[in-house]
Amino acid sequence: MPQERNAFKLGITLIVVLVLLLGILYFLAPTGGGDMKLTVRFPHNKFNTVLKPGGEVSCGGLTVGSIRSLELEEAPDKETGQNVLYVLVKIIIDSSIDLKQDCKIIPEGPLLGGSGKLVILDRGSGKSVYPDATIDGETTVTVAALTRMLASQLDPDDEASLMALVHTQLQADNPKSLVGKIHAMLDDFVAVTDSIRNEFDPKQKEVLLTKLHSILDHISDATRLLRNEMDRDIDLAMVDKVHMTLDALNSSLFTVVEMLEENREPLAATFRHIQATSQILEQQIATRIAQQLDPQVPASLMAKVHVAIDRLGRSLRDINDMTAVGREALVLNKEQISRMIVNLKETSDHLKAAGKDIRRNPWRLLYQPTMKEVAQANIFDAARSFSEAATHLDDVVTRLQAVSDAGGPEAILDDQQLAELRDQLKQTFDNFTKAENSLWEQLKIE
Repeated sequence: MPQERNAFKLGITLIVVLVLLLGILYFLAPTGGGDMKLTVRFPHNKFNTVLKPGGEVSCGGLTVGSIRSLELEEAPDKETGQNVLYVLVKIIIDSSIDLKQDCKIIPEGPLLGGSGKLVILDRGSGKSVYPDATIDGETTVTVAALTRMLASQLDPDDEASLMALVHTQLQADNPKSLVGKIHAMLDDFVAVTDSIRNEFDPKQKEVLLTKLHSILDHISDATRLLRNEMDRDIDLAMVDKVHMTLDALNSSLFTVVEMLEENREPLAATFRHIQATSQILEQQIATRIAQQLDPQVPASLMAKVHVAIDRLGRSLRDINDMTAVGREALVLNKEQISRMIVNLKETSDHLKAAGKDIRRNPWRLLYQPTMKEVAQANIFDAARSFSEAATHLDDVVTRLQAVSDAGGPEAILDDQQLAELRDQLKQTFDNFTKAENSLWEQLKIE
């Protein structure tokens, strides 16, 4: 029994070791080998190479696969989203090539015709492609495509072709063409050369060469005159006058030097006096003036002016305050002042009447009148009261007239002022009526 159990364990151990060995060999074995199916698609309008099933798929000059089939299929474009017709080339390649998703595959046709092949230019460097994947191929220009392109560019009936553009630029009668512009430039050049030739024609008066000759003649005349002015042998020449002027200036300077030599001591004394005067002005007078103009010194003239201006300002403020107080007092006591004026006027009227009566009858001061004289005096008093009432009535009318004249024709009296005038007029008229009645009563007694 123990031997059988050990043999069983040994067998199981061998089986496990073999399985592990096979797994290690499977995972450590290099990948690759075998065939992989892929699809390469090209836009139909850019694919001109003739490919046939069974064609080669090469990479680096070696055949690594073959073409299975070709077919057309519509699919949405990645950029625009619209359906585009593609040529799908299905191939079988060796999986050991390990193509990446960004690989470059182009169709290549033979130079002299026949079926072409697919060429893997670059395997790429991204992720590996998976079986049955679709890869976008890159198109190339074939000889036939170049021939068609050259034929379309050489078509003179196509306005957009190169031949039509060249033909248009070579038309001499078209001013916008290259040849037309060259002709215009040459015509302008001929006109310019004609103008230059005319300007250098000495037979014409208004041309450039004639004017240049005239300018050169004037310059020659000017140089000749200048040469004459510089000739000392000519008496009236400029150089002779300059020499005379310099001689006179030299003589004057010599005289001035002699005068300075003769009066050196008086001039020195004069300069000393001027220096002493400037020192006095600087050290005494200027200093005193600066002291008087310094407002920081209390005894200076400027400080006194500032004090006087300050006092004048305070006086003006006091006067303004006094006028304001007086105006306020007049406004507040307007009625009292008016009544005082009226009372003064009445007192003046009474004194004037008494003075007239005393001048007329001075014996009243020393004589006791009789009953008859008293009755006459009462009549006189009644007449005087009537006269005063008439005078008051005239005063009220005069005041009304003054108020009306002061306000003008458009004056509007306030209610209070109008009420005061109306009351005063009413009271004055009542007094006038009483004085009139009293006068008539005294006359009846008499």
